[in-house]
Amino acid sequence: MAFTNYYIVLGVPNTASFEEIKAAYRELAKKFHPDKNPGNKAAEDFFKEVQQAYAVLSNPEKRKKFDLKFSYGTTRPEASTKKASYTPPYSGNAYQYAQQQAQYRQQQHARPNPQPKPKAKPDKSENHYILISVGIALVLLYFIISYSSSKPQPSGKLSPKDSAMLYRTFTEPAEREESVKIDEPISTFESPYTTYFGEERYDTDSKNSISISNSGNSEAVVCLVDSKAPHRTLRNQYIPLGGTFKMNNIPDGSYFLRIYFGNGWDPGKTFHDISIKGGFKKGLGFFTMNNGRESLVMHQQQVGTSTSYSSFEISINPYEEEDLKPITEEEFFK
Repeated sequence: MAFTNYYIVLGVPNTASFEEIKAAYRELAKKFHPDKNPGNKAAEDFFKEVQQAYAVLSNPEKRKKFDLKFSYGTTRPEASTKKASYTPPYSGNAYQYAQQQAQYRQQQHARPNPQPKPKAKPDKSENHYILISVGIALVLLYFIISYSSSKPQPSGKLSPKDSAMLYRTFTEPAEREESVKIDEPISTFESPYTTYFGEERYDTDSKNSISISNSGNSEAVVCLVDSKAPHRTLRNQYIPLGGTFKMNNIPDGSYFLRIYFGNGWDPGKTFHDISIKGGFKKGLGFFTMNNGRESLVMHQQQVGTSTSYSSFEISINPYEEEDLKPITEEEFFK
């Protein structure tokens, strides 16, 4: 059975930090998401493998187990006599392009830093110009000293206005840099809580789907939750204001939605004593939808020569939907 190297899938070295893994995932998710590649089966399959790779490598425990498995697979006795091979479950231009990009990035990481070339010795003409430059600099220095000695010297204390200007000079750049980090936007195709909820579940043979349109006045993170106990969260998806996202390949079962509405994503915000990172600066609340009798039942079956499957279209709006029921933060993240 072929072993999938998730580091190659994301195009990062096995020493990559969480930030490097997250950045690689965002780049690939934007490029190969099914919404941007309609009808491209290769791009869709590769997108699923990218999600699976991120779910494992972004989770410290799962990554540790994967590294142990990877290390064992590359140090077995037959590894010295047989070339390692990876056979993808699909083929196509999208996968080939992604592999080329991944290999290129790994080569860039492994490439040694070039040694600086020794400086050439200046010739006589260069020495001549250097002596002229030094002479001009000495003349200018003389005039500067003469001008400074003729001006009245300050008392040694800064005025309130000068002190304020000096303070802004040293503090504003750091404050601006910090604000850039806090206001980092979230990707439209990102699943921000996969590290907490675990690897997302798909059924590649299923055509069951839910199309979710965010028609309200806020952003949202929508979770697809199993109606049966222990109510496991299968998917979590950020949907911007006015955006529409289609969840494909949903396994048969009964589900409902948990929704977190808000505005202004802040990656530094924490929940549950900093074990969960990322949230809205202005949160509008947590809700459930299509729970109870109105649950979303997914069922695919073969009828003669055709296949029937379940497909739903849902609009979410924190100000208009009557089916929304408020829940607590703890209920959303359980």
